[in-house]
Amino acid sequence: MKYIRPKNLEVGMILANPVYDEKGLCLLAANKALTTDIIIKLQERHCGLYIFDEFSEFEDINIILSDDVRNAIMTCTEQLKIDSVLFYSNMIVEKLLQEENILMDTGTLKEYDQSVYEHSLNVAMLATNTAIGMGLSNEELQHVAQAALLHDIGKQMIPLEVLNKEGELTKEEFELIRSHPQFGYDMLYSDNRIHPEVRSAILCHHENYSGTGYPNKLSGNNIPLIARIIRIADTYDAMYHKRSYKNPLPASEVIEYLMSNNGTLFDLSIMQVFLQYIVLYPVGTDVVLSTGKKARVIKNRAKSVNRPVVMTYDDMEILDLAKDPECYSITIIDTQNMDKDSELAREEHRMKVIDESKRSDSIDLQ
Repeated sequence: MKYIRPKNLEVGMILANPVYDEKGLCLLAANKALTTDIIIKLQERHCGLYIFDEFSEFEDINIILSDDVRNAIMTCTEQLKIDSVLFYSNMIVEKLLQEENILMDTGTLKEYDQSVYEHSLNVAMLATNTAIGMGLSNEELQHVAQAALLHDIGKQMIPLEVLNKEGELTKEEFELIRSHPQFGYDMLYSDNRIHPEVRSAILCHHENYSGTGYPNKLSGNNIPLIARIIRIADTYDAMYHKRSYKNPLPASEVIEYLMSNNGTLFDLSIMQVFLQYIVLYPVGTDVVLSTGKKARVIKNRAKSVNRPVVMTYDDMEILDLAKDPECYSITIIDTQNMDKDSELAREEHRMKVIDESKRSDSIDLQ
């Protein structure tokens, strides 16, 4: 499968995955050919998708949660049905613990018309995955998943026109958005079903390791462990996916940003674990090898994220860049899925994203 951004969709492409709206209703079934009318609607919704191509039968994307389960999780989170949130948090933990290869790829992290609640689900997957890699207890894993699902619930108190504003925020709007961790903490404070560690993580998920975050400018280990985990996962997903005020960045660019802010925004020890389980080259990415051949990434493995399994375009040869001694000197020197949107995003990354006096303290307010 190949991920196609909205502007690059073409008539006749075959959908590999269904498309859902924000309420969980199926808008378009899998295995359907795109028509002009469908493409226009998808472009209006800023909705990219996976399409079948000649590599599809060889690609290995592990879908941990089905679309109907994802939609159920997002719905109960939005409606703040705490019992259901706790149930699905446990499901996320159990599903990930059952995985032989706990690796986060684009097949796991969806971005269909991404809402606050889809973002929160992605963060829950990333944060829980990292916590498993850190060796946390089952109870701690459940708290991580719960806090991640609910970390942005305070945004319900903020008008949508402020949350989704495309231009620069006013000082008042900026401060309102910065209040969402406190709003979320207050919303859940009297609910005895929510563990105090979960509430504290929600309150502190925008604290920076150097003490420059908010709301309380905590630093280092004074920031709750779960909040430090969510801080990394939250930033990754916010940068990787499109927002109303920015284009998406490729995984490699996001990881570069995360690594450059180790010890300032993020806890280095947690980051080292996180990076072992997040892919540099998602399945479906076209790459150029050091041999000059063009290839498609068809499989990734945890702890070998920079050495995926690829299949060459010219002769459909499978090369395992991590295990095959004959291929170990072959490296990826470029990616070929950088369309104009991504190139623009790279420039925005350089010019705007790192300037934390602009939109937020990093870029992950939303």
